[in-house]
Amino acid sequence: MGSDHSPGELLDALRGLALPKGVGLLAIGAPDFAKKSPVPFHAAADFVSMEENPLAALRKKKQASMFVGLRLLKQGKIDALVSSGNTGALVTGAKTILSCLPGILRPAFLALMPTKKRPVAVLDLGANVQCKAAHLIQFALMGAAYLQSRGRKNPSVGFLNIGSEPIKGTSELRQAYHHLQTLPDAGFRFAGNIEGQSVFDGNVDALITDGFTGNVFLKTAEGVASLVLDQITAKLSKEALRGLGEEFLNLQRHLHYTEYPGALLVGVKGVVIKCHGYATPGAFQNGIREAIDLATINFMETFAKSL
Repeated sequence: MGSDHSPGELLDALRGLALPKGVGLLAIGAPDFAKKSPVPFHAAADFVSMEENPLAALRKKKQASMFVGLRLLKQGKIDALVSSGNTGALVTGAKTILSCLPGILRPAFLALMPTKKRPVAVLDLGANVQCKAAHLIQFALMGAAYLQSRGRKNPSVGFLNIGSEPIKGTSELRQAYHHLQTLPDAGFRFAGNIEGQSVFDGNVDALITDGFTGNVFLKTAEGVASLVLDQITAKLSKEALRGLGEEFLNLQRHLHYTEYPGALLVGVKGVVIKCHGYATPGAFQNGIREAIDLATINFMETFAKSL
């Protein structure tokens, strides 16, 4: 209900989604859209707009669709929740309704970004604007646990920083660097500091930063990728593009952010995926596919064991 797209557009995206056997979808939203839904529909009395204060919304709008979904997730009536609504409200609601995993101070948004090699897991991407060293350390542990739960052994973890030297960056980054450098038997390899231009070389498996920097980094990368694709299509003739064939299609799939699912809110007791408010219906579908995948492999159980 809180997306930049109309609820009708997102419901249409559900209509065209092929589901694995045994998987069902439940749409949650205003009663007015129940008849337009191609899947079972749970009517909610209210919704959170993009402009609302998260804490105020949680206090005053307990029957908002987002919070209804989080309660259904806590009750085990659904196995995962996908939203493209108010980010702050989703994080605040998840922390309050689902609560954090034992020992986790703050959850973080994790998303996969393309590199020259394999995708890198980046966190935090906007759940926490300001972070202390303890939060960054926990983000590193959660990033490694996510990768381990997906079958990647001994992943490498690095901090996004303005230089590779240990003395670079904020005091929080320097403290977190020292802690991970001396952490025994962590189950992952600490790769130190990674500069922005080196991220896409693909030499690190998880990239850790605060939510402000991470969100700017993500959206800047998406903007540059979009610029590259737009320039290619604008400069080359239709015949030249057709000549590129599958190679150009592969480049589009590799660079375009809609090919990648939304961000996973790691650290809370449940699978919660946040898509961009401006994400296309196709990107929304990919977020749903990722949620199905995580629920199918019992991600929460393996993730908690890996922490």
